[in-house]
Amino acid sequence: MSRASARPDPDRPRRGLVRPLRLLSLRARITIGSTAIAAVVIVLLVLVMRFQVVSVVASATRTLLDADADPYVATLEVDSDPDLSPPGNAQLVAVVSPSGDIVLSTMPTRVESALGSLTSTAAGTSIIRVSGSEYRVVVEHPVNQAGRWTVVAARNSQAEAIVVDDLTSTLSLTGVAILLAFGIASWILATAALRPVNRMRREAERLSVAPERAELPVGPAQDELASLATTLNAFLARTRQATERERQMVSDASHELRTPLAILTTQLDLASLDGDDAAALAAHIERAKHSVARLSRLANDLLALSRIEESERREQDGDQRPETGWSDLGDEVMAAVDRVRLIASAKDVTVDFDLEAPVAVGGSGPGIGGGTHEPRYRLDTGGMAQLVTNIAGNAVSALPRGGGIFVSWRSTGGEGVLQITDDGPGVPESFIPVAFDRFTRPDEARKSRPSPDPATGAIALPGGSGLGLAIVRAVAERAGGTASLRNVRSGGLEVTVRLPEVE
Repeated sequence: MSRASARPDPDRPRRGLVRPLRLLSLRARITIGSTAIAAVVIVLLVLVMRFQVVSVVASATRTLLDADADPYVATLEVDSDPDLSPPGNAQLVAVVSPSGDIVLSTMPTRVESALGSLTSTAAGTSIIRVSGSEYRVVVEHPVNQAGRWTVVAARNSQAEAIVVDDLTSTLSLTGVAILLAFGIASWILATAALRPVNRMRREAERLSVAPERAELPVGPAQDELASLATTLNAFLARTRQATERERQMVSDASHELRTPLAILTTQLDLASLDGDDAAALAAHIERAKHSVARLSRLANDLLALSRIEESERREQDGDQRPETGWSDLGDEVMAAVDRVRLIASAKDVTVDFDLEAPVAVGGSGPGIGGGTHEPRYRLDTGGMAQLVTNIAGNAVSALPRGGGIFVSWRSTGGEGVLQITDDGPGVPESFIPVAFDRFTRPDEARKSRPSPDPATGAIALPGGSGLGLAIVRAVAERAGGTASLRNVRSGGLEVTVRLPEVE
């Protein structure tokens, strides 16, 4: 066996004591812990009180002994041939002359035998032990013309011990009674304090049966248990909302996928029937490609939403949110506009943009630089690209040939404002409250009419996935901002995203 393995573990007894306590209920552990603390306090109080009683009894005994000796000391200090009378009943006093003779004594015989040694001791109080008995004595040495006398007053210390022992026994019995009462009270109080926990436990068991309706009870007291129940209820509400969103998203995604998959299946079946007709086969393949493209857009949008929600969860767990300066986001706005122009060129839709830089601090004009503090936002360039591409892309899909889109990015009032306006037909007012919900689309008034491809005669499937504006809202809210839209009076739709600056 190695030396390291043979070395005793000093923590083993403590772990062996703690392990059984962990098997007990919380109520039992609270009762045992509080009772143990009370026991330590009571023992300390009994010891302190015993020490105080011993001190008081000893002081009282010294006072009585001084009172017994003082009359004889006063007489001997003025009279060299005194006529000493015996002391009162139960008083132990002895007077020894300068020659060593015992002039007066009410001491027991075994104490008188020790008087010779006391004549040579200094004045004061001491303890003597004679024949198994213990006495507290006061020795005084008055001096007169005859010489140095010795006056001794004594009391049996066993009386003191009896008083102290009796008081200690009484205190101990009282302490045990108090400890038992404290233990019972601790058990009752722990039971009452944990009653809300038991209610919460029973209610939590119902979560597996009716999770959508169950809620932990919150007591009337504003205590830690009420705070815990409130926090858990908020957690349950968020969990139910997340579960409901996921359930609704799966349901909506299944519904959205069913239509293009059914169309794609039909197109492939028709293509197999027209295998001998090259033109018809090519048209079927082109339509199938559009269906696949729609499925691809839907999958990409779902993946984008999933990544945004995952980023939100990581940030809630403590991950740092990205921060980007106004100018970097402005560069991404221009790059995203260029990408949208490539799509819009097929429909002769013009896309213009304007960047309004924040006003320089301490200056009179706009601009960033020269030591100016640049506003920063909790949004990365990828998020800005998603905002511009989704909003402007929806506008391109909705606009008729020859329409126009205007994109602006500016800083004002402590926030960055991204605004995208088109001159299309707008949307119904009833659609605006649900515009940012998943898988929602306006009616056909907002969609441009699909036109056949001049080469193949194929018609693209109308509409997108219905997730574009949902992604916009998710990106904006992740950055701490908001997204809104409204119909422009002169015609068209205006979508505004506001992002607060990082302080």
